[in-house]
Amino acid sequence: MLTIHARAAGAPLTVRPEAAPADPESVWIDLYQPTAQEEERVEQALGIDAPLPHERVGEEDSARFFEEDGALFLTATLLGRREDGPFISDAVTFILAKGKLVTVREIRPRAFDVGTGRASARVGQADRGAAVLMALLGGTVERLADVIAETRKQARDLSTEILSDEDSTPQLRATLRMLGRLGATTALVQESLASLQRLALYASQVCEKHGLAGGELDALQRDVTELAHNAGTLESHLNLLQDATLGMVGATQSETLKALALATIAFVPPTLVASVFGMNFKHMTWFDAAWGPWAGFALMVAAPVALFFLARWRRWF
Repeated sequence: MLTIHARAAGAPLTVRPEAAPADPESVWIDLYQPTAQEEERVEQALGIDAPLPHERVGEEDSARFFEEDGALFLTATLLGRREDGPFISDAVTFILAKGKLVTVREIRPRAFDVGTGRASARVGQADRGAAVLMALLGGTVERLADVIAETRKQARDLSTEILSDEDSTPQLRATLRMLGRLGATTALVQESLASLQRLALYASQVCEKHGLAGGELDALQRDVTELAHNAGTLESHLNLLQDATLGMVGATQSETLKALALATIAFVPPTLVASVFGMNFKHMTWFDAAWGPWAGFALMVAAPVALFFLARWRRWF
């Protein structure tokens, strides 16, 4: 889908379906899951060659950050979300060419939803592509900070539940599943922060050539570094909670094994006695005595009772 954001005289940046990519008023051209025809239209209008999907996922800096024919290409791994689904991450390419910003993406980061996020005001006031780029990057960092804060709150709630004195054994499986989801989200956030760190470092080296504000890039790097530290602390917290939950699962299993041990103490000795009395040897004449069955019953009761008191004395349970 091709969306063109244009700015009329004295008016904020708005979506203009009738605008063309090369119009002087066009500031931000957004290609969301574009067709080949839409991508070709933008490339021909601005004289750029947008990277293909398999080129955008390259990890080396030379594939993600470069200049070509006077245009600046920056690719970052950003956090997005499916409809009513978990977080996902994918490469988003920013292209600064002829004073305009072109974004090529397959996901929907919250910062790109103009009109619903805190970056909307900054995007609306932007009068050139570089300003839109800084607004989108700032909104992306703010959104990552929100995700970290939300994940930390959920982790704190889980911590209270896991370490409480109440027996929460039935919820341990659900707790492990939730911790896994929070850990996966934290890993995606860390990946995005690392990618933004690399992008800001490269952009700061060429900022003057493309109209980017060096001071804003420095501030962006500081924010990203601080968030990366917070995400690392959160990951350690989640690992601690996961270890605690697994420890409680192990304790629950130990209680189950103790119950099985008690069942063994209760039933194995009587089974042994019954097996002995079931032997058909001619010289075991006392089996035929009148008191024989009562002696067998007494042994069946006495054996597990003796083993039970022995286990209690040795503190096996």
